Amino acid sequence: MNGTRALTETERETFLQDNHNGILAFTRGKPHSIPVHYYYIKRTVVFEMLRSGRIMDYIKKSCSVCFNVWQEGEQSTVPSLKKERNTSVILEGELEEVTKDKWSYYELHTAPEGIDMVGFILKVNTVGTICTSAGAAFG
Repeated sequence: MNGTRALTETERETFLQDNHNGILAFTRGKPHSIPVHYYYIKRTVVFEMLRSGRIMDYIKKSCSVCFNVWQEGEQSTVPSLKKERNTSVILEGELEEVTKDKWSYYELHTAPEGIDMVGFILKVNTVGTICTSAGAAFG
């Protein structure tokens, strides 16, 4: 594609480490996506969330997801990406619940009394990256 390139492995790792928000999309049944907060710890995408609500309904139907982290270049902390128009990392895979004995390994937080939290890691099957240069033409 004209005006685009894939990220290097170092750029991808730093990009995921430095960002904390993305879109988690579910495809089974009615399509649904939700903005989520994540951590990138030990080369793993980790999510913390309440064990209730619509997102848990989707996870119960299917753990297959697509996760997209996107950022405009000028906001990037990765020097080689600051001059780009935008950057995106798209990960496809399966959510796997983090058992309580692994919470400290993934640096998950202890929930306040009465709050039922759950942690998930993303077991990645496919990684896609794209970086669009500032001079790229669209259309």
